[in-house]
Amino acid sequence: MNNKGDIVPLPTPEAYQQLSQRGDTLADAVINALMTGGRRDGDLLSQVNRLAEQEGGIYRQFMDSVNHVPSWADVDAMQAGQELFLRCAPLSIASFVLGSLLVTYTPPGSAKVLLHTGRLRQDVVRRLFETSTMVHAVMQPGGLKVGAPGHQAIIRVRLLHAMVRHHVLARAQWPSAELGSPINQLQLGLTALGFSSLLVNSMRSLGVVISEEEARGYQLLWRWGNHLQGVDPSLLPDSLEAEGQLYTRFQRDLIKPDDNSRTLVAAVHQGLAWQSPFFLPQGALEAVSRRLLGRTLADQLHIPHHPVWSLVLSVVTGLHRATAVRYRIPGWRAMEVRAGSRYFSYLVAKGLKGKPADYALKTSH
Repeated sequence: MNNKGDIVPLPTPEAYQQLSQRGDTLADAVINALMTGGRRDGDLLSQVNRLAEQEGGIYRQFMDSVNHVPSWADVDAMQAGQELFLRCAPLSIASFVLGSLLVTYTPPGSAKVLLHTGRLRQDVVRRLFETSTMVHAVMQPGGLKVGAPGHQAIIRVRLLHAMVRHHVLARAQWPSAELGSPINQLQLGLTALGFSSLLVNSMRSLGVVISEEEARGYQLLWRWGNHLQGVDPSLLPDSLEAEGQLYTRFQRDLIKPDDNSRTLVAAVHQGLAWQSPFFLPQGALEAVSRRLLGRTLADQLHIPHHPVWSLVLSVVTGLHRATAVRYRIPGWRAMEVRAGSRYFSYLVAKGLKGKPADYALKTSH
């Protein structure tokens, strides 16, 4: 699936530092052009599509870029990864919301930007369900083919990130020397790992037995998705093992939780207590996060330890791992994929309450 020529080396220390000062050059240029032209209302992707046809230029360059499929991005091979997420949908969602997502709050600059926009703290459940709509679209069959809903959703999020960068730099005294660019490449790279290897590791820690084919397909799925998100190629390794090496570097140099990080993590646990999709008390949610994040990071984030819930989680995890023999039953895996897809669709529809996901920028004042 991966050709030898596709192997991506980890960035050098010098390049690593440069990445902290860089956002998304192409998307940023598109947003700057939109703002200069006074075009700032409505769906960003629709505007860019229209202007690419009418004016060409940077708009056409952007659309050509996101519509170009690299040789390594075998969409058919990604199906095993999509089915992995769906067959274990409740645990996949828990791994994403209570594990991977919280890791993305740990760079001080990331936490500061999220608090600047205000929405996560003010409406955590709605914001998480909007994020889930993108993941849901990606997980549908063919979801990341050019023009498919997942492909389009990722591009919308990418443009939103660029709009946030523009807004922060225009209206705030941003400490670039200390925190790097808002939503910089290193932060995007950490988020990329959160969708990919961190989620695979989290699922395994919750008792999910994952085959090599599923792991490879899932990693490829998000390598392509994160490429569309504008992540620098040097931060998109071609294997889970190489992603693990990159995460080790991030643990040393990037993951440095502060009070803003802790505020965001607490908002997630408080906002989701007894709410869909988990319907669990806050203590249980915190126990899951501690298991997924590990004791060191959980302590840094001030996530409380709940011995009883931790014991319950260990028992449930063991049972789930032990019952993996069910996949020997013909058709069982496919049945779980269908059930997981329906469950995920139901959750997203219920969570959004009839209001479409909103990728527009909202700020606190």
